[in-house]
Amino acid sequence: MNILSIIIFLPIITAVILFFVRIHVNTIKIIYMIVTSIIALLTLKLYINFEQISSMQFEEIHRWISEYGINYHIGVDGVSLGIVMMNAILMPLVAIALYKQRDKRGYWINLLFVQGGIMGVALSLDLMLFYLFWEIMLLPIFLMIGFFGYGNKNFITMKFNIYTIFGSLMMLISILYIAVQYKIQFDVYTFELDKLQNLILTPTQSILVFSGFMIAFAIKIPIFPFHTWLSDTYRSAPTGAVIVMSALMAKLGAYAIWRVLFTLLDETSHEVAHYFIAVGLFGLIYFGISAMRQTHLKRMFALSSASHLSLVVVGFFIYDVYGLIGSSYLIVAHAISSAALFLMAGMLYERSKTYDIASLGGIATVAPRFSLFFAFFALSIVGVPMTAGFVAEVLIVLGAFNYNIYIGFLTATTILIAMLFMFKMISQVLYGKASKATENFEDLRMHELIALIPLALLVLAMGIFPNYFIKNIEPTAVSYTVGKKVFHHD
Repeated sequence: MNILSIIIFLPIITAVILFFVRIHVNTIKIIYMIVTSIIALLTLKLYINFEQISSMQFEEIHRWISEYGINYHIGVDGVSLGIVMMNAILMPLVAIALYKQRDKRGYWINLLFVQGGIMGVALSLDLMLFYLFWEIMLLPIFLMIGFFGYGNKNFITMKFNIYTIFGSLMMLISILYIAVQYKIQFDVYTFELDKLQNLILTPTQSILVFSGFMIAFAIKIPIFPFHTWLSDTYRSAPTGAVIVMSALMAKLGAYAIWRVLFTLLDETSHEVAHYFIAVGLFGLIYFGISAMRQTHLKRMFALSSASHLSLVVVGFFIYDVYGLIGSSYLIVAHAISSAALFLMAGMLYERSKTYDIASLGGIATVAPRFSLFFAFFALSIVGVPMTAGFVAEVLIVLGAFNYNIYIGFLTATTILIAMLFMFKMISQVLYGKASKATENFEDLRMHELIALIPLALLVLAMGIFPNYFIKNIEPTAVSYTVGKKVFHHD
């Protein structure tokens, strides 16, 4: 079996077995750690053996539903490699950080399901397979919010459900439409990305198909105005689900723009690029100002995440090699930092029993280790030099200047908004006089340090030695800026 298939199906099969076998939750946690650690080791091997070329690698293709041209076709390139790596790294570290907090079987089983689903989305090269894994990764999140969430979780779960189902339906309609059009033009069905590139669509058809896909991806990211589910869902979701949504699933929405739209609808994507650059820049400002006004810590982090993902959208649609590399790099950089911050937000709530920023303060005096890591990850998100976020943002701004000097200037200045609300939050949460909620605040425990130190080191490594990581992305980015992506079968 191909290494990619093992990475996809090992967590899914394990989750299915654990669902039917009645064993103690502590045993499930151990099995979870073993499985996610195996996945991390396999992806490390994948990264070491990965070649710096633009074509797909480690491809595997099998006939599935031959009558309709649906195949099991997977592969990895420089962009999807980053998604796979951060998924593999984050999942075991989440367990290490939260293993004392969560004693429900379903919590860990759903996390295994969603890991396999995310891997499947990142590696699929057949659109129907892509759609199948897209749905697989969503179901566990519905269950986690519904069973383990907080507040008005039933209403919020339903709202999130309606948004995502609508987006998935629009994507499915687009997939089926282009498959039928391919059948009309070539007398055979196919859902494979490499073959669908040969499809010829009228401008109207292209816009309709583009819109169907983009609605699904825009909801998942989310970008304005498809964001209204965001802050309440992040506020109510348990820590593990929030990390998955912010650090992984939202990034898949951005990744899918590159993988699907830029591959199948390259000309249309170019034609509408200026609209999405405008939407991205507006989102940077809108979400940044909204985050600045928040009093709930998780809602502030949620809007901060949306602001940075708007920057990713800008980087993609400027169609410059620096922008594409920078956006791909920011996907990984922001995933690591946001996962760490949401982990620490969960730790903060466990100790203080509040997310209200006004009720916090003075943590630096009673918990210096916690404060150091909290400030580090918060600053890495806004792109402080020598962190991964700094490298990514510089590349996007360079690409924006290459696209248009005014767009470049606007992109550079709007990034400053993120710095303002993050510095404000740090000063309110960590400094000042300790409140009743924080006067006995416990510093980081050993297992929490074990989870956070690798993430901090990775953020620094990506900031200090970016070439080591960028060399895998660059060939793929170059291939998109000089022409359509070409898939190669082994």
